[in-house]
Amino acid sequence: MSQTFDSIFKQDVKRIHYQIDVLDSNKSHIHVVIWPTFSGLSDFEKSVADQIAAFGFSVTAIDLYGQDQNPVDIDEKRAKMGALLAEAEPLHALQHQLTQSACDGMQTKTIVHVGFCLGGRLALEAGLHFEGSAGAASFHGLMSFFRAQSEDKANTKAKILVLNGHQDPLVPEGDAQEAKRYWTSLGMDFQFVDFSNTVHSFMLPSADNPDHGSQYNPLVAQRSYLYLANFLEEFV
Repeated sequence: MSQTFDSIFKQDVKRIHYQIDVLDSNKSHIHVVIWPTFSGLSDFEKSVADQIAAFGFSVTAIDLYGQDQNPVDIDEKRAKMGALLAEAEPLHALQHQLTQSACDGMQTKTIVHVGFCLGGRLALEAGLHFEGSAGAASFHGLMSFFRAQSEDKANTKAKILVLNGHQDPLVPEGDAQEAKRYWTSLGMDFQFVDFSNTVHSFMLPSADNPDHGSQYNPLVAQRSYLYLANFLEEFV
């Protein structure tokens, strides 16, 4: 794409996040930030937010691209994702800005990031690079996240949860092992769960393209929500 990062993701972009503030819970000091797939904020992320709120946590599903700016066809989605992930500095600046807007005005002490596909990588980016992040959970997320420039610039206190389809063609075994080695070298608390007979997009009910390695798996999705609920409880 010939446009600049700011012109695509910042200038004249109006966002409306999907937010549920749970005030009457003993978990209200925790706020979950949801990062969407490369399709942008959709009913899927909103349904996840509803589920997390049912667990008792305040939550915001991020409007990544802005109102009426979600890409439609696959080429546009890939191009927009490529522009978003091209460089670490503008990506993290945007994520930091969106995280602040998601939690603005809330009595939030603990921020945990959750994401799916592209959003899984974005959750890991935020967990690793933002000092104020307590944790990050990635569902069928990409493992090619930007590494910190140095160990002292990494948020090594963040807890990491990765839920991965063992046959996901977008997460080669080499990428998975390298991510584990990296977190190990930093002494980070991470869990990496592989689900057998499972490919990409296993959480998305609309995913139905097994020939291209993308397929909803209702049993694995159910298990994943249990993993997420248990992970979030660690921050209470």
